[in-house]
Amino acid sequence: MNQVDKLLANINTFIQKAEESAEDITEILPDDIPELQDLPGLVEEFEKLTAKFLRQQRKFYLDAFKAFISKDDELTLETMLNYFQSNLFAADEFVALYGVEAAAFLTLTTKGLAKVIMESIDKDVPFQTLSKKTTDWITSWSDELAEIMQLNTHKAIEFELIEAIQNGESIQQAELRLKELPEFDRKRARATARTEILTASSQANWESFMQSPAVEGKKWKHSGSKKSVPRPTHVAMDGEVVGVDELFLVDGEFGMYPRDTTFSAKNRVNCGCVIGPVVNQDIIRLSPEEKEEIRQQVLVELNEE
Repeated sequence: MNQVDKLLANINTFIQKAEESAEDITEILPDDIPELQDLPGLVEEFEKLTAKFLRQQRKFYLDAFKAFISKDDELTLETMLNYFQSNLFAADEFVALYGVEAAAFLTLTTKGLAKVIMESIDKDVPFQTLSKKTTDWITSWSDELAEIMQLNTHKAIEFELIEAIQNGESIQQAELRLKELPEFDRKRARATARTEILTASSQANWESFMQSPAVEGKKWKHSGSKKSVPRPTHVAMDGEVVGVDELFLVDGEFGMYPRDTTFSAKNRVNCGCVIGPVVNQDIIRLSPEEKEEIRQQVLVELNEE
């Protein structure tokens, strides 16, 4: 299995497991995190955004399918498959369009959540701006997410056309297969939105902890729905404390926070764990000016990376 196939197998597992849960985001998270009330609305908005681009992508392929049929009465599915692989996949603009919109949305989301989180830690040090480290991460991950989703869609289209060929199906039956692909439906948009908004929440926590002078560590808090079987490796992490910019070791994998994009699907999908700040009360008692000076020093370091 090559690297692309491994990537696709991983994301297929990710999406399949994420879609198994229809729970609301508030049902899998603890009720003591400051940003909780904002998350359901953000999930809904990102779901709408994602669904819009999936509909556009579906229309692109179905329109091209129909246009190609009208040009050739003797068209075979083998020719159609080759046309998709050689022409249409390269012309698919999903990555360019969705990547930009996802980055813009996740940037605003992370800013808004960081504001709420920082105010809950220390009102003397309000949120002002995201660090370059976080904005760079949002841009790169949004592009990678769009590429993974597009690769998954292309793989699904290929599979359906090959299946239609092997089953001796008609052009019309093959078209119906494309129309009903789950890769284009709202359920996929919902699964994507839930996970990515929760990931943005985790990044906002990390950013807030880094910028808050009194936070000297982060604590892993296990959480999850009563309807799901908890992962023993995540239960074992409950209460684990590391430095703010240090990695957690979870089931043999390293990540900065729950649902870190460096984790594989087994540790990201439907994870409701969160991180909480470990606060130094001596620093909390410093003057606002002293704490602001410390914050500015940290921002300089984060913006240089």
